[in-house]
Amino acid sequence: PRRVEGFFTRDQLQLLVNRRGNKQELLQLHPKQEIIARPYQLEAAARVMESFDQQKKRKALVVMATGTGKTRLSIAIVDLLMRANWARRILFLADRIALVEQAKREFKRNLPNVSVGSLLNKKDEDARVLFSTYPTMLNLIDGTRKDSATKYAVGHFDLVIIDEAHRSVYQKY
Repeated sequence: PRRVEGFFTRDQLQLLVNRRGNKQELLQLHPKQEIIARPYQLEAAARVMESFDQQKKRKALVVMATGTGKTRLSIAIVDLLMRANWARRILFLADRIALVEQAKREFKRNLPNVSVGSLLNKKDEDARVLFSTYPTMLNLIDGTRKDSATKYAVGHFDLVIIDEAHRSVYQKY
């Protein structure tokens, strides 16, 4: 059992039903070599896709050392999920603005046909891949801004990527 945080709208439920029929098996697709090519990155992507598709898991944790291509791996996973019709809207969260901007640049460079935007400066809020810091996102969903509280309600994002998740061990966010 898991805690209920909210309810899907009728439109969100209809989108999920429609998408269910258009989904492809994730294991049939392969990451683009221009995004990731290192054997351990390909293995990590395959394991994440396997856990989502075959094991029906809802979350995955990828632990990799500094400089091994975690951002590139997340880009490849996003690309795979988009090509397979599993994800349409993605949220990328990080604890520092510098990490958000760096990831946004990498996504733009590696997925030039996918719209990216930032919640930090309120630009392109309707982009397919949105980037934000924890505090910015919390301010948007805490209900203080009526338009944002409903815009980013339960079910808005199909995938949430949390960069440097270990930094949230302080349980502040």
